[in-house]
Amino acid sequence: MLTDEHAAAQILVVEDDSALREVVVGALGSAGYTTSIATHGITASQMLRNSEHIDIVLLDIGLPFIDGWQILEQMGDRRGPAVIVISARGEESDKVRALDLGADDYLAKPFGADELLARVRAVLRRVRPPAEMPKVIVQGPVRVDLGARAVTRQGKEVRLSPTEWLLLAELARNAGVTLDHRVLLQRVWGPQYADERNYLRTFAQRLRVKLEDDPAHPEVVVTVGRQGYRFGPAR
Repeated sequence: MLTDEHAAAQILVVEDDSALREVVVGALGSAGYTTSIATHGITASQMLRNSEHIDIVLLDIGLPFIDGWQILEQMGDRRGPAVIVISARGEESDKVRALDLGADDYLAKPFGADELLARVRAVLRRVRPPAEMPKVIVQGPVRVDLGARAVTRQGKEVRLSPTEWLLLAELARNAGVTLDHRVLLQRVWGPQYADERNYLRTFAQRLRVKLEDDPAHPEVVVTVGRQGYRFGPAR
């Protein structure tokens, strides 16, 4: 059963395999989600350009005409839908590449309906987090407004993906305190991601590129040895 918060979620399924597409759409529909379909990359690109109402894209990599990698590159840095890549390729390098290109999650085929729905719910929690009390945290030139869900650096807006925002917000909410890897993974991605440190490394680096004067020597998103990450200096 969906919460009211998630009941109107719109999901674009980009998959050329008709049998898998039917299963995925059926599972999502049974769970109460509204779906739209693209069977190849050209249609998917057009739908993403023309729609402002898509919350999540389930994106196959092996698409005809324009593949999933190209679609991810076209999306770039955006305040748009979250992306769950679905692919028959389960190699670690492909997962890292997808995350580097802006995907929020990576689901290797074959997968079951329960796992699919769990991933969708986890991403929706990031796309539509609960309302927060207004609070602003400043570290050097970076200003994080938790109430407005906005980030600026030297007064200029910094555009973040839904997952980048949630990771930064969790760190900023605990400014000066080191958060353990597993704690961050569980809070941002969910309990089933507690050991997925590659997710954390990738998104921390993406934040540093956008926020730090020198990403190689971070002062905003700080690595604390093997313990975890911290926002700003220790307090």
